[in-house]
Amino acid sequence: MNLSKKTIYLFLILTIPVLSVRAETPVEARVTYIMETADSLVKARLAMFDQSIMDHRFDKAVRKRIESYVGYWSHATGRILARSARFFPIFEEQLAAKGMPLGLKYVTIQESALRPYATSHAGAGGLWQLMPGTARELGLTVEDYLDERLDPELGCAAGLEYLQIQYERYEDWALALAAYNCGPGNVNKALRRAGGKNKSYWQIRKHLPRETSNYLPSIIAAAYVMAFHHLHDVAPGPMDLDLQITEAITVERKLSLHRVIQVTGLRSDVVIELNAQYLRGYLPGLPGGHRLRLPKRVMPAMRTYLSLHPAAAPETDADLPWASPRLHKSELNTERHYSQYRTSVGSQDTTLRQIANNYQIPVDQLAIWSNLGEFDSLALFDEIVFFTVNDYLPYDPRDRDTPPAAPLVEMLPATPVRIPNRKKVSGLPEVKAVVPDGGKRKPGLGDILKSWF
Repeated sequence: MNLSKKTIYLFLILTIPVLSVRAETPVEARVTYIMETADSLVKARLAMFDQSIMDHRFDKAVRKRIESYVGYWSHATGRILARSARFFPIFEEQLAAKGMPLGLKYVTIQESALRPYATSHAGAGGLWQLMPGTARELGLTVEDYLDERLDPELGCAAGLEYLQIQYERYEDWALALAAYNCGPGNVNKALRRAGGKNKSYWQIRKHLPRETSNYLPSIIAAAYVMAFHHLHDVAPGPMDLDLQITEAITVERKLSLHRVIQVTGLRSDVVIELNAQYLRGYLPGLPGGHRLRLPKRVMPAMRTYLSLHPAAAPETDADLPWASPRLHKSELNTERHYSQYRTSVGSQDTTLRQIANNYQIPVDQLAIWSNLGEFDSLALFDEIVFFTVNDYLPYDPRDRDTPPAAPLVEMLPATPVRIPNRKKVSGLPEVKAVVPDGGKRKPGLGDILKSWF
């Protein structure tokens, strides 16, 4: 039978798809169904986020990043979750005060993984990864003794101000975030290549630098993991409550962190971690004051010290008898200063944020402590966990208990110094050095070698 080429071609086109479908085993079909179902769940969860910031779409880049967060990087993700209980309340407070979307806090996960000491190869630093020049233009001090980009509050204020400038430029949060990452010049160039100004991030994405083309997908994945980590068996890592339940005050003086450690009895690593911006270990006392962040439980002692000792007096004038630089012992078991409370969801409670407002606790801390997500549907009698300070540290009022000075003794008149008489004494026997073996030296290896030649 002779078949034309056209007939053979049509036969192949019609049969190849059928053969490929038939080749799929039941196990492969089941895997395909599970993956498609999982993807549909992720898409539904992403739809819960604030779409005014960006279109939280689910594509290959977002999926790959989510898989990394919950799979390959699960331990690192746990540490990020623990840090979020420390930093996100600060960010949400400033975002709410500026009227900006609260979801912008997730930018810092992509920027710095919530590490205050994070520094990029280009020189950007802090939680919001600001360049030194940009930070100085926004009013921050970046010197070798003080880097205010590392201050969680000041760095956040500067980062949000720069982000607001980009939003006013493009009137689109997604484009503003792209400009935050690669600069407005690259965004403008991508808009021109895409053929107009009224383009979205997703439309100009292929024209952006490679890092920026994956920037928003990474933020979307970070937001998803922070809200739904417990559904993927990713637990928050450990972190001291002293680093989470904190308070900040403005200090209008020069103050060393060593003195702070003496007054509060905190470990030095805790004080330095909470005040990373002071690179030389002291508050320089510049006009306007400086923010000092400490665990909330020790603030009464610190405030009392600052009120008792004048700012104009040198720090060395306040001699603290109970806190010797060499004998000072920092407390290790700080958990005993906090109380853990467990409560159940009531009939009037519908969201975790509502419960957080009722107890006056930041929602991010409540989510981490209870291993829940902000978007969870709460059921009656679900358990909620939170911590509060059990006892506050008072200022130690003791004075230095030193014994009285020894009585003065009348000094005797000084005797002039005379050179002693060193004359040689005659009549003493002469002493001679005794050399063993008649003064002959035992031949050594060198002498033996010489005798052979």
